[in-house]
Amino acid sequence: MSKHASESQAEVSPSKKFKGGEGETPKFKLTYFNFRWLAEPIRYILHYVEEDFEDHRIEMDDWEKVKAEYPYGKVPVLEWENKKLSQSFTIARFLAKQYKLTGADDFESAKCDEYADVVKDILKEVETMWHEDEAKKLKIKNNVLDKTLPALFTKVENDLKSKDGKHLVGSGFTWVDFVLAHFTEAFESFVDPSFLSNYPTIKAHQKNVQNIPQIKEWIAKRPVTEY
Repeated sequence: MSKHASESQAEVSPSKKFKGGEGETPKFKLTYFNFRWLAEPIRYILHYVEEDFEDHRIEMDDWEKVKAEYPYGKVPVLEWENKKLSQSFTIARFLAKQYKLTGADDFESAKCDEYADVVKDILKEVETMWHEDEAKKLKIKNNVLDKTLPALFTKVENDLKSKDGKHLVGSGFTWVDFVLAHFTEAFESFVDPSFLSNYPTIKAHQKNVQNIPQIKEWIAKRPVTEY
C-alpha cells in the first residue's frame, strides 16, 4: 500500500489499521448498482485511504434475482469478515471512524453528522423526482432551487467562507467533505447544471476534493454512468 504523498493527504494522515481486523487490513466488498449516486462517497473514502476493495456492481435487470440477499432489500452494502453493513451514510460514517476521518473530537464528529444531514435533506427531496412526470419534476426542481437550497446551503457556504474554504470540519478532510463534493456534482447532473451558481465556495470545495490525487485518479478511471 503506497504512502500518502500529497499535502492534502498529509493534512489528515488517516489510519490504515482497521480496528476490527486484529491488526490486519481486510479486503472490503462494496455492492451497489452500476452508477455513482449513493455509493460514490463510500468509494471516495476507500480510495482516499488507499484501501483495497471489490467494487461489485449489480445491473438493474438482475436486481430482483438477488435482492433478498441484502439487508432490507437495499444497496449499497459493505461486506467484510463475513459481516454486512447497510445504509449508505452509515457505511460512510463507519469507515470514517476506522480511518480517523471524523474530526478531532466529539463536537467535530457531530458537525460532520450535521452537514451530512443537510445533504440528506436535499437528497430525499431530489429523489422524489425519480418517477414523476415532467411537470411534477419541474415543480420539485424549482422548489429545491428556490427554497430548499437557500434555506440549507446558505449556512454551509458561509461556514466554508469563515474557514479555509477547503474543509467543512476542522483543518483536514473528513468523510462529510466527500459526501458534499459528490452529491453537489450529482445534483448538478440530475437537477440543474447551475445548482451551485449562488454558492461559489461550495463549488470550489467540490473541485478541491475532486483534485485530491487519489480521488482524481479514481474519477479518471471509474465506469462512466449517468448518475
